[in-house]
Amino acid sequence: MPIAASGAVSFSDLRSEFASGSGAVSFSDLYRGGSNVLAKAANNTGINLAASVPTTGSINFTNFRGAAKGFRFIYASGATNQNASALFGDDYAVNYPKEIVINSGVELGATSTSEEALQINSGGAGTITITNNGTLSGAGGAANSGAGGDAFEANVACILINNGTIRAGGGGGGKGGNGNYGTLQKQYQNSYWYKYTRFCNSYNSGELWWGSGNMILSSRNCDCGCSRSTGGWLYKRSDRTSCSCGQNEAMRQRTVYTNTTGGNGGRGQGYNHGSAGGSNGGTNAGRGGNGGGYGSSGANGAGGNVSGGSGAGAAGKYIRGLGNVTFTNNGTVQGGTA
Repeated sequence: MPIAASGAVSFSDLRSEFASGSGAVSFSDLYRGGSNVLAKAANNTGINLAASVPTTGSINFTNFRGAAKGFRFIYASGATNQNASALFGDDYAVNYPKEIVINSGVELGATSTSEEALQINSGGAGTITITNNGTLSGAGGAANSGAGGDAFEANVACILINNGTIRAGGGGGGKGGNGNYGTLQKQYQNSYWYKYTRFCNSYNSGELWWGSGNMILSSRNCDCGCSRSTGGWLYKRSDRTSCSCGQNEAMRQRTVYTNTTGGNGGRGQGYNHGSAGGSNGGTNAGRGGNGGGYGSSGANGAGGNVSGGSGAGAAGKYIRGLGNVTFTNNGTVQGGTA
């Protein structure tokens, strides 16, 4: 813990904070830049908590008041896709305490589901402590079943104290199922008839003339309904009831099906954007599912009359790499862990 800012300070206090073991310690052992009180690497963007300790020359207890062993990085404004190694540079791999603090009212966010708002990536050494007083937000899942993104990931051991909000991105809604609809098409065609037949059953009777190409031709005294199916077409006599010499008019009809596409699912809620609703599909196709809110899966797409809708995307994790995290939660979390 930091050296007291006022009151008595002893070499025992300095040894406990900056040196290991129980042996004697002197001021010459505690210059900044030595093995006990480190200086910052040039690419370390954090604060040296012992910056008041001199590197050479005169040194006394006053130089240590309020000082502590470690580096600290403070987020005072928003940022995206953050990695701890980038904050501490070459010092990230040094066995020395490191602190990351997200101030109240500050949001760190992920701009894609392949990123996290904050990642404590591999290669870190020493005690790493993260205190979140603000918000960590994952990216939303893409439309049509995209999984939501993670808010925080730990690839090495760390301590996470949440006093704010950590929220995973919502899953994308599923796509609606496909559909189709039929349209009755009719075509009239002149054709030569060549064969006489007799049509008779308990419902209808009449005389039919069958034309070339299996067309059914209407003829004199043939007012009843009749049809013949061949080759996927349904052939029916025309509305005409009289025949010209050697030729008449025939009608053929069939149902033609038109395929339609299911509606798109909505995007899940994530950093810097809300969730989106699904859209309608074509005729007899399913509507896309709505995107999920922070920490929630999306909705499945509705089925069409040809195929079922797609399943929704799952929400992301508010912590990924939980086994590496000593977690204290005093705030709000949304989503799961892995």
